[in-house]
Order: sequence, then C-alpha cells, then structure tokens
Amino acid sequence: MAEKVIEAIRGLERDRFRAMVDGNGPLLDELLSDNVSYIHTNGKRETKQQFIDGITAGRRRYRQIEIQSQDVLPAGRETFIVTGRALIEMEANNGALLFPIAYTALHAQEDGEWRLVAWQATRCAIE
Repeated sequence: MAEKVIEAIRGLERDRFRAMVDGNGPLLDELLSDNVSYIHTNGKRETKQQFIDGITAGRRRYRQIEIQSQDVLPAGRETFIVTGRALIEMEANNGALLFPIAYTALHAQEDGEWRLVAWQATRCAIE
C-alpha cells in the first residue's frame, strides 16, 4: 500500500512541476492545499493564490524543472514528506537563470485527495 502512495506522490510532484512550467493555474489549484505555505529559495512566503497568480500572470516564468533526486517518506497514514534536489531554469528580464535547489515538501490527504500543504526550497551552490 505504501509503495502505491509513494508512486502517487512522485506523480503529483511531477504534475506540479509540469503545471508550473506550463502556467497551468487550474491544475496548481487542484494540487495545492488552500492553506499551503510556499517558501521560495529567497525566503519569500506565498499563499496559494499569490503563488498561482505569480505564475499565471507571468511574473514568475519557469522554463524547466528537472528532478535530480527525490525521497518520499511516510510521516503517518495521511502525510508524506518529500525531500529532493532539482535543477530550476527560469526566465528573467535579462535572460535565463539556471540553479540547483534542495527542497522539502509535505503532502497530506484532504477530503480524500493528496495535496501539497508545505514547500520550502534552498538554492544550492553549483557543484
């Protein structure tokens, strides 16, 4: 049972990253908890609506998000913690930004659906 849920959580992470690249606000709305705490690599915290609006309005433009490593661990029956590393490519006013991150994500069941309830990422040195 846990393996099936772990694979489902991995799929949700891929779906969320794809929605961020595609600017897919409705999918992000489905995948994020209404009470999500989303903390970016610069320390800025956003609500669900602020995060989605930044992407759909084009203020934050992701070109690619490549998962480099990922561990999914149960933290109870209805909660999973994801830790990982990813390579982020963003569009900036003066060209592309490319940087690695380490992140922690918390997924929990809400009304029978898995949703992201917390995210915190740190920009890493390029190794």
